[in-house]
Amino acid sequence: MTDVLEGGVTGAPDATDVPGQNGVVAPVAPVAPVRPAPPDFAGRAAVVADAVRRAGVPTAPAVPVLLSGWALDLGFDTDEQKIAWNARKVDLAPGVPTHTTGTVTGPMTSGRATRSVGVIGPREALDRALRADSDAPGSCDGVPAVSCRLVVTRAVRGDAPVRTSTGEVRLPVWRLTIDGLSHPISVIAVADGVLEWHVPGSVQPLPGLPETAPLVHQADRLIAVSGSTVEVGIGGGACDVDLAAHVVELDDMVVVGGTSQPDPQDTACPASYESRSARLQLARPLGSRPVIDVVSGRPRILGVPAY
Repeated sequence: MTDVLEGGVTGAPDATDVPGQNGVVAPVAPVAPVRPAPPDFAGRAAVVADAVRRAGVPTAPAVPVLLSGWALDLGFDTDEQKIAWNARKVDLAPGVPTHTTGTVTGPMTSGRATRSVGVIGPREALDRALRADSDAPGSCDGVPAVSCRLVVTRAVRGDAPVRTSTGEVRLPVWRLTIDGLSHPISVIAVADGVLEWHVPGSVQPLPGLPETAPLVHQADRLIAVSGSTVEVGIGGGACDVDLAAHVVELDDMVVVGGTSQPDPQDTACPASYESRSARLQLARPLGSRPVIDVVSGRPRILGVPAY
């Protein structure tokens, strides 16, 4: 049965083209070849590993990682509405309960498997979504206070598909009707601990970590893990010469990244960024070991891109 809560106030190789669906040509993502780590890369990996151990080796997520924000269908009709959302100026109208009563559960469906998970109320779910979309309660940026305000007039329990690090799942959500907004905004309603959420991975190096050589490249994303195979993205430019991916496997972590060669022609090149995928083969399954970027020393979390 659907729950309704409402009140009274009325969102490597260069790329090649291959045929896609309906004959549409789709680009193939560039791929970086995988080669043994050269001495300079291996030395950098050792320095990074020491820095990571001093800071504390990060642990792998214990539950699936949410790859979207906590708010779905987030979009606004006016700049004032967007500013109010980012400033966390969102109220529930009188009559819209702020919390669930007692213990409430809902279905979480992944493939053919369904299990019950805890469900939080509209206010708590909304506040979590607002925190994820802004670092701190902001100002209204010159918008008058009377216009810098959103009012939720209705909250309906439903479900929606969301992307996670283990695939798409259907989760309980609250669909919020907001006065003056042309469409509802859904906020994920599962209790804390069912999913993890991370801001995009930092590319800022760990404190005290020295700069890398110019031809050492970051691992900007962890794309897939299957046993002892790890697929990562290697960041670089479209004109990097002989860009290759490397891995240094340790007992407590796996350090990944890439290197390129100097351009012997020293030719001008556009300042474009390109991420190339690479499949790295480990000596044993990755297990709980974190995948660490050789440039920043930061972990790369499945499906979560770096800034």
